[in-house]
Amino acid sequence: MSHRDVVFLRWPAQGHERTRLREAGVPALLVVEGGAVPPTDVAPSEDWIRPPVARCDVEARVSVLRQRTADAVPVLDPTGVLYYGGESVPMSNAQVALMHRLLDDFRQVVRREQLKQALADIDVGFSNNALDLHILRLRKRIEKVSLELRTVWGRGYILEWADSEPQHSV
Repeated sequence: MSHRDVVFLRWPAQGHERTRLREAGVPALLVVEGGAVPPTDVAPSEDWIRPPVARCDVEARVSVLRQRTADAVPVLDPTGVLYYGGESVPMSNAQVALMHRLLDDFRQVVRREQLKQALADIDVGFSNNALDLHILRLRKRIEKVSLELRTVWGRGYILEWADSEPQHSV
């Protein structure tokens, strides 16, 4: 995963630079000058502030931009290796089946029934006990790459970053 720094641009004076950064997907915090009207076409990789602004507010906006633009979605390659945060971990066939389903809805609830079906599709077994055992093993495996599988009682599981934040250097 690559870390991207947030670029500060004066708006509207550096509007030409904004276009280049947007096309490259580089996060930018636009500092709206004086009485200028803020842009209305703000991309997910952008935000704006109007000075004076408290340092903690700037830091919060920068943090959100980094989260939005980080390469923060884990990748499972065709050989069954999970990559995230510059680390990798090999997975068993059952873990690959579960991970495909969890990555389809990364950071959203995936129902137990959907995970059971993923196991049934590869003929691993789909009892409650089998699923619980595979979840336990998967949790241990993904800790190595700073991911976490959280239980949503009565609903299913959520795959997300450990500590609910993408792992990148600040």
